[in-house]
Amino acid sequence: MSWSSTRKCRPEVTTILIGLAPGDRGEAASHLGAMIARSTASPLVVSAISPVPWPPSPFLGDEEYLELQERSAEEALDRARRVVGPTAEAEFLVESARSVTDGLLQVSERVGAGLVVLGSGTSGLPGRVSLGSIAQRILHSLDTPVCFAPEGFAVAHDARISRITVGFGRADSDSGLLRAAIERAQEFAIPLRVACFAVRPGAALRGTIETSAEDLVVGEWAEQVRGQIRTAAADAGADAESLDIVVATGTGWAETMAALPWGPTDLLAIGAKTSAISRFLLGSHAAKIVKHSPVPVLTVARASLTS
Repeated sequence: MSWSSTRKCRPEVTTILIGLAPGDRGEAASHLGAMIARSTASPLVVSAISPVPWPPSPFLGDEEYLELQERSAEEALDRARRVVGPTAEAEFLVESARSVTDGLLQVSERVGAGLVVLGSGTSGLPGRVSLGSIAQRILHSLDTPVCFAPEGFAVAHDARISRITVGFGRADSDSGLLRAAIERAQEFAIPLRVACFAVRPGAALRGTIETSAEDLVVGEWAEQVRGQIRTAAADAGADAESLDIVVATGTGWAETMAALPWGPTDLLAIGAKTSAISRFLLGSHAAKIVKHSPVPVLTVARASLTS
């Protein structure tokens, strides 16, 4: 499933890589990766990373540790096999590396992954995405889009993506994110929705501003953004008038995200910026969307969509 936008030819189906860390007993990443693979007819690689000590110990103390890591990795793959089942073409492998990040980068490059799927950090809330230290390092090191599963995410063995929602922000008018989403949704016959999020300040911060005046400002902003979305959709060759465009409002990000209906097999796509030292940089709004999303989140570098 490639997210590089192109109008010239049908994009190649690329490999989806599910990354499993040592001791990862959760199955959320496997459920998500398998669902995406089924939805896009993409080959799947599931890799459990087994870190090796560096430098190697001159004594024999490392052998027991390495055996434990290998056993843990194989157990993680066994759980993944049960989740993936026979409905997706999949390869399962253990990768030894100095760190989980190094291992995932090695496998991603070797198999030519077009998408990397990860679970949430161990400190995440149930049903929400939490970016742990490994996920943060992967985001800063990898050019490939990364998709994150909420903690405890699980679907049926034959589940497929039911809808892609594009989180449209100020930087997305000409970023190519909407164009790429439209192309992928059309290619795989997946319904598409475009969402904008307007977070209102709480009563303590609103001060003397009348609610009616605030409603008027939000309404004018929403119409302006809808116009930008329709223009971007028309430029991408889509029927802009029939596009499902929604605006969610609320006090705080949790309330705003909850203002939209979400299905258990929805996928939320957001754009991320880049820098000279980082492949993905989640802006303040994008980071809050990731944190409060009740569905899996796909992060796509805007630079990869306009190149």
